[in-house]
Amino acid sequence: MKATRSDPLPDLPEASIDRRSMLEGGARFAGGLWAAMAFPRGSAWDRPSQNSAPSPTGSEPTHLDVIEAIKLEYVFQIRINFDERVSFQTPNGRRSYVPAISGVIEGPRLQGIVVPHSGADYAGNGRLNAHYMLKASDGTMIYINNTGYLYPLDGKPIDRNDPSWGGDREFYFRCTPVFDTPVGPHDWLTRTVIVGTGKRHAKPDYTIFTYYAVL
Repeated sequence: MKATRSDPLPDLPEASIDRRSMLEGGARFAGGLWAAMAFPRGSAWDRPSQNSAPSPTGSEPTHLDVIEAIKLEYVFQIRINFDERVSFQTPNGRRSYVPAISGVIEGPRLQGIVVPHSGADYAGNGRLNAHYMLKASDGTMIYINNTGYLYPLDGKPIDRNDPSWGGDREFYFRCTPVFDTPVGPHDWLTRTVIVGTGKRHAKPDYTIFTYYAVL
């Protein structure tokens, strides 16, 4: 016969470990045991990386690796001529339509023209979004989607009814174009990060973009 206890079980103290704590403790023990077996003390995995920056006690690292400066190479400029600027208010803010009527490309890595009436800038709320075509000096057609930001640094609104807006005011005018072109001498544009600056002029109305390749 199976023996039974006649006396009641003693009350467990309140500080005793419950079932959940026991399971969590077992999982932590198993995880620690696996880590000790997989990465023994003194192995390469146990040593801190030589590339990681030391961090003060109790704080996060300032960076993960050596910070290298980005190098830029000037590649070309584009002058785009305009003769029409349409601006209107929408529920989402101000929208502009500015068609490119002509232009010229000059620089060490690209020369040519802006194809007349091949596209426009559909700017909105300080953001550029221009689509148009370029034609290289060798006849190659190049598509450009020029996106970026244009807004006054003084925070004052632009009077878009004044065609000479801008004047001597300082603007944040930066862009990151993306190109598409046939395979050939100009397809480096399709696999190179390009960044640029812009400067608007009035009377006559044109903008000059200066582009740099990120090396």
